[in-house]
Amino acid sequence: MQRRLEALVLATVCAVSLATTARAAPPPLHVDGRFIRDATGGAVLLRGVNTAGNAKLPPFRPLGDAHVFDPLPAWGMNVVRLLFTWEAYEPSPGVYDETYLDYYAGVVDAAGSRGLYVIVDFHQDAFSRFSLGGCGEGFPAWVLPWWIVRATPDNSARCSGWGASMIVDLAMHLAWNSFHTDAIGARTRYLTMLTRVATRLASHDAVVGYDMMNEPWGDEATELHRLYEDAAQALRRAHAQAILFVSPHSLISAGGKSALTRPSFGNFVFSPHFYDGGVVVFHSWGGGRPDGAFANMRGVADAWGVPLLVGEYGAAPDVQNLSGYMASLYDGLDAALASGAQWVYTPGWTATGLDGWNHENMSISDDAGAPRANFTPRPYPRRVAGTPSYFFVDTSAAGRSVELGWDHVAAAGATEVFVPARVLFGTSTMRVESASGDQLACSVSGDVVRCTSATSGGKLIRILSGS
Repeated sequence: MQRRLEALVLATVCAVSLATTARAAPPPLHVDGRFIRDATGGAVLLRGVNTAGNAKLPPFRPLGDAHVFDPLPAWGMNVVRLLFTWEAYEPSPGVYDETYLDYYAGVVDAAGSRGLYVIVDFHQDAFSRFSLGGCGEGFPAWVLPWWIVRATPDNSARCSGWGASMIVDLAMHLAWNSFHTDAIGARTRYLTMLTRVATRLASHDAVVGYDMMNEPWGDEATELHRLYEDAAQALRRAHAQAILFVSPHSLISAGGKSALTRPSFGNFVFSPHFYDGGVVVFHSWGGGRPDGAFANMRGVADAWGVPLLVGEYGAAPDVQNLSGYMASLYDGLDAALASGAQWVYTPGWTATGLDGWNHENMSISDDAGAPRANFTPRPYPRRVAGTPSYFFVDTSAAGRSVELGWDHVAAAGATEVFVPARVLFGTSTMRVESASGDQLACSVSGDVVRCTSATSGGKLIRILSGS
């Protein structure tokens, strides 16, 4: 489908002012081929954010105020990837802090009441706060085998280079080997923990599914494949309909192609991460587009016949050429018709403590709750009645517009596109154009364009400024 609509006869459908729109609780979702769908057949793209950066450290409960989720729907988000810390829940083998799970379930409900889906993210980085010289997080101290000396947790500015350090840290690699071989029973306890968590959260409607392990280490074709097969059984023992999010090896986050073997279970999403190494290290983007990284990610998802959700991406606000870099990431998501969650939303961010862990400074909001330079609301088709085929956002000064093409299924209801008019067009109104033969009825409510049609088949719209 061509990017432009010049050859079509265009008919203006509507032009109305922006207004605030409330959303109901999100409906259940499932995987159907390359797309995530809702119960009535609409293809749902998930676009949102991880939260929170300071959830990695004691007391592990930074989201106690439900109102921290209030800004996210207005920013166009419909999903949060919510960090879950094993250390917080099982501080000793078989001893569970149920108050942590109470807290977590409350956060899930707070997000859900604002129309946000929740991906439960079993999160770790570099294994544990007691490994990598005290610079890791996630696993409890007791998961480290007795033959590895426990470090004193640090997570200060000294740990800012943790990503590079873990590549050569032998003790961390030995800890992962101990985990995968179940040398001290930690892997078994991990699987038990998954079942306990899923048992508690299965009745919470906002939970769309579970990311089984954030940025793991281990051989992809053997150790990680077996881990995910076992983890899927543990989770679905308690939450049979949950979508499972499959993340590749930690180092794939640099843009490489995963060697994971396709899981045997169904209803799952391929969920890699992507960070440009030059942006991370030098805080500058040289203009190299991430097309290769997206081709690798999309290639695995397509080979498996499943959706793609990029579970983490982003940059710090002080990166040179930041706006171009972030635009390139969202262009990649749009071209791949992929879901994604930016890293990170930390309501407790401060100018001195930053994100609260390892001197990271990637929060999309400041200490007043306002968006920082690394986040700008971005258009996306949050629900398509049928199957999307093409989506493009033109942010150039001369051609600001949004274009969506899809194979419409009349019985699937309405197609909804989030478009932040003031951000994209600099005006409070927008209009929708479609080919005169498309028989579409479109309306605008707030930042959402909604289109319906009684006739199935190919549809194509362009959304422009209303002024």
